[in-house]
Amino acid sequence: MKHLLTDISGIGESTAARLSEYGIDSVKMLRKCGVKKLCRVPGFGEIRAAATVAAAERLKDADKAARRDADKCARKAAKEAIQAGKDVKKDARKAREEAKKLARAAEKDAKKTSKNTGKKAAKTDKSKKRKKKKK
Repeated sequence: MKHLLTDISGIGESTAARLSEYGIDSVKMLRKCGVKKLCRVPGFGEIRAAATVAAAERLKDADKAARRDADKCARKAAKEAIQAGKDVKKDARKAREEAKKLARAAEKDAKKTSKNTGKKAAKTDKSKKRKKKKK
């Protein structure tokens, strides 16, 4: 993330303008220039310059940590999404298998019913034939 000089504690608008006059117009430039060059800017002694450079380094480190955390969260989210996809596939497979079992069971029931219906029809036909013969 690109920071402004004013993001560093102790640097306001007027100090940032003064630093810009000396060629320091970004946090990166401030970190690179170091304490000695920063001491040449009016208002910066050795202690303030060291503190300012240290604050700029902490800002950089905080950005690195934030990027690391964001990457870690993104990797975790990706893993969870992949696992969720696997779980969905697994559930779909189970549902298909269950549907096949139910279809086979229904088919068996239908065959039994048709056999029983056929037997009843045959019995009915036989009983009708017997009645005709008796007449």
